[in-house]
Amino acid sequence: MHDYPSRQYPTRCKRTHPVCELQSGEFAVVAGRLVERDSLSDETGGVRLCFNTAHEARVGDIVEVEGRLKGDVFCASGLRVLVPSRDGAVPLSQSVQANLRERAKIIAGIRRFFDEKGFVEVETPLMVPQPGMEPHLEAFQTTYEMRQFYLHTSPEYAMKRLLAAGFERIYQICKVFRHEPVGRMHMPEFTMLEWYRAYADYTDIMVDTEYLIAGLATDLYGESVVRTGQYAVDLTPPWERISVREAMLRYAGIRADPYSETAAFIRQAGHSTVDKDDPPDVAFFKVFLDRVEPHLGVQKPAILYDYPAPMAALAKRKYDAPDLAERFEVYIAGVELCNAFTELNDPDEQRQRLEEEAAQRVREGKPAYPIDECFLSALEYGMPPSGGIALGVDRLIMLLTGASSIGEVMAFPMSDE
Repeated sequence: MHDYPSRQYPTRCKRTHPVCELQSGEFAVVAGRLVERDSLSDETGGVRLCFNTAHEARVGDIVEVEGRLKGDVFCASGLRVLVPSRDGAVPLSQSVQANLRERAKIIAGIRRFFDEKGFVEVETPLMVPQPGMEPHLEAFQTTYEMRQFYLHTSPEYAMKRLLAAGFERIYQICKVFRHEPVGRMHMPEFTMLEWYRAYADYTDIMVDTEYLIAGLATDLYGESVVRTGQYAVDLTPPWERISVREAMLRYAGIRADPYSETAAFIRQAGHSTVDKDDPPDVAFFKVFLDRVEPHLGVQKPAILYDYPAPMAALAKRKYDAPDLAERFEVYIAGVELCNAFTELNDPDEQRQRLEEEAAQRVREGKPAYPIDECFLSALEYGMPPSGGIALGVDRLIMLLTGASSIGEVMAFPMSDE
């Protein structure tokens, strides 16, 4: 039989009060970590200790102390070590712990917003037989009983199947997985908020987004201003609305449709980062990321709308301008926060677009994913006209808390080391 040192780790704790509830003169038992020889801290706060006899606890130990509060000092009549500290690494910094408490409040506020508007919170599988087809995304692959599955890159396909089944207002907060490098704004595993409204379009989703984010800031912090880095951005609706073409003209000096123009033309306009052989989408993003994105949402959030149609495979084309798609993104302090569409619900056009994306993936040497036939079958059955959006929860929390990276608002961010 093993001789475990159980006396070093008592089974029960006799705590009667968290530190924040101590009353002067009242007998109490508190528990927490010794942060100094004469100071104890628990989740609710800290208190100074005084002892009438010596004790053997070390700084870092988790202890139980009995006594009475006199003024702002807890006069101890006894101490017991609950867990000895062996000088391991501190799991989370104080600032990250504070951000995680704010994270919980923000996510609760998101749920409250949608619940009050009659949305149904749904759950869809994280492990799916077909991930998103977008060429710029790569999914994590796994197997189950000799079948190939993927960790989903978005719950979009499954949520649209629910729209076709008759749900009209749905939302989901879930983990999504994308095989991309760790960075200030990117993690391979992160949290996404998606919501969809039947009988709505992208203009309705714009309004939802404005009032969700402004309301979170006001309810939680008492003002509709987000302060991040050098910016103080006023979240009060309405936000700035600027088309992609307007933004490219204003900030990059490109007057024609930048997607249809050749890379050589864009180079002639002074954009030296663009190579003459770059395909249109690569040339577009080089100019956009270099010249346009840093200017967006620095005083008021910016809703950037009406993207070139080839850049929105799941969105409807504009009726009066079919070269454009009803897609928008929101930028706050230069940070892209979300991506939204008037959802494409024509099954024939959707199949054609998915097949084109699959062919593009093959041309670019990327993994070929199967087309989601269940999603297309739902469109065949009939999905009502709808608007939908995917919003990065970690980025939103980063902006609302003033953190400098999404890793600072996650309990266990993946390291790139």
